[in-house]
Amino acid sequence: MKQEKQACIRWFRYTVEDAKAAQAELDQLADNGWELAELGIFTSAFHRSEQPRRCWVEPARWKSSSRKDEQARADYLALCNEAGWDLLDEAGGLFYFQAKPGTHPAPIQTDGSMEWEEVLKKSLRNQANTFFYLVIYWSVYGAIKLFRDQPRVWEMFFSNGAMLAQLLLLAWAALVLYLGLRVVRYRRKCRRAVEHNAPIPIPSRSTARFRGAAPLCYALIALGIGISLFISISDSHTTFEGGSTLTTGDSVFGQAAEYRRFSEEDGDLWVESYDCRTSWLAGIICDDLRAIEGDRGRLNRYFHLHSPAGADPGGTGLRPGLDLPLGRRQRPDLPAGGPGGPHRGGETGSCG
Repeated sequence: MKQEKQACIRWFRYTVEDAKAAQAELDQLADNGWELAELGIFTSAFHRSEQPRRCWVEPARWKSSSRKDEQARADYLALCNEAGWDLLDEAGGLFYFQAKPGTHPAPIQTDGSMEWEEVLKKSLRNQANTFFYLVIYWSVYGAIKLFRDQPRVWEMFFSNGAMLAQLLLLAWAALVLYLGLRVVRYRRKCRRAVEHNAPIPIPSRSTARFRGAAPLCYALIALGIGISLFISISDSHTTFEGGSTLTTGDSVFGQAAEYRRFSEEDGDLWVESYDCRTSWLAGIICDDLRAIEGDRGRLNRYFHLHSPAGADPGGTGLRPGLDLPLGRRQRPDLPAGGPGGPHRGGETGSCG
């Protein structure tokens, strides 16, 4: 005869807006003979019991460390203890109470209007703060980079790591926004229930568990962003030979190469080459390079000073200016390893 399992560990993490979902799962487990033994970060331990002690889940109040809040918290817990509830643990912004052995105390909070206010106000505020902190930080960082460095955004498409990092940041913002909208939707349901003197609705277990797993999702996204930064470093390769350097990059959208030669005798030379696998990216690059050609400030920002206009430093065959063919081709006058596509060399001139 197969021996019945006496203990189990299962996924169990809920956020403050899903107190009712946590309560419903604990009630179901108690009906099946399981008693909550211990709460972990993302899991909880249960053990078999002939008469499981019931649990009650409440939003954790008075989170600050002020003396007033600490006193109010102590008074509230003392009241719960007198009512027959022991505080088992606190996790995810929730109090987990357990009935004293041999007792069947009444629920602590029975006022529906107070219930949904406590469940949702703090949760909605926390979600909004997280979203706005992320968006504001991202916006400020992008604005500073734009006005100080004036980066060429399309360069990101020549690094798989840079593209991955941006996608993960977008996923992070989208996840926070999605969770916030779910709270707003649940708040409306609770308001309608209170208006009609109905019980507070219970969120579905699947969505509640997903919200509970949000911190783990954030950690995985942050880890992915860190890995993408290392990938972006490996996407670029630089070789040095004499007074020249050749930097190449490769991604799913194409290849990029940047050749620099510094010489007091022949003058300095700077050549950039982009081989695009998509026509829309080639068009964006060519439009931007034409705009750079007509902007002296951006030219000075992106280029070192070169030989006088019309000179042919070192007999390379490259005229100063911008050479922007839209199609792919291999330029015979590029250094070895330079891919085809839109090209640029020198400081001044006209677009071809």
